[in-house]
Amino acid sequence: MSVEVSISSGDEFAKIRARAADVVVIGRIIARILETQAQKSFLEQRLGDFVWPERYPNQEDPFVNIAAVVNWTQNGGQIQPRFFDRRPALMGTGGLVGSISGRAKGKLVEVGSALPYAANHQWGLASSQPVGMTAKKTIAKFIGEEPDGSGGWRKKKNPGPRQKEQRDKYWFKLAPVLGMTELTTDTVQRPFLGITPQNEDEMRESIEDYVVTGDE
Repeated sequence: MSVEVSISSGDEFAKIRARAADVVVIGRIIARILETQAQKSFLEQRLGDFVWPERYPNQEDPFVNIAAVVNWTQNGGQIQPRFFDRRPALMGTGGLVGSISGRAKGKLVEVGSALPYAANHQWGLASSQPVGMTAKKTIAKFIGEEPDGSGGWRKKKNPGPRQKEQRDKYWFKLAPVLGMTELTTDTVQRPFLGITPQNEDEMRESIEDYVVTGDE
């Protein structure tokens, strides 16, 4: 993209030259664009040409987001309807997208998330999470199981209609969790940080506009 600038004075040229060398402001522009793009990727479920796979892409119906169930119930939460939807991925609580921030410091531009599990999703790394008794009790109740008195679980004698329906549908997906102390998940790669052709163009145009006009 070409840019044409008409300069009427040496003072105006000096200002343009100073803005072109202002790495702090240019860094802020780049950080803002990359931060916005990262947040936008959660809504679009893609980063550039990389379309995010759905949750547990190889899991057959009926679908259940097992890792989300364990994580949520581990902290005392109840099983939510969203745990049975394949999309949108990484949008369960909004914690990850909300954690993304960018900054410019000198010649360095940083954009990312401080959450410990962010890299697992960015790169597709295996992750592990504990399965405590709080989670097990909630999951057991959901699928109509109860303690058998010897540290294990058994089918509840008189499950309600809703429990029976949930048991018939999800028992074979969730019952194995009751025997675990840790759940390991092969996290699917869903990158949200990166430079795409689209934001390259946006960065170039925004920087050119700042250099010419001074509008950040």
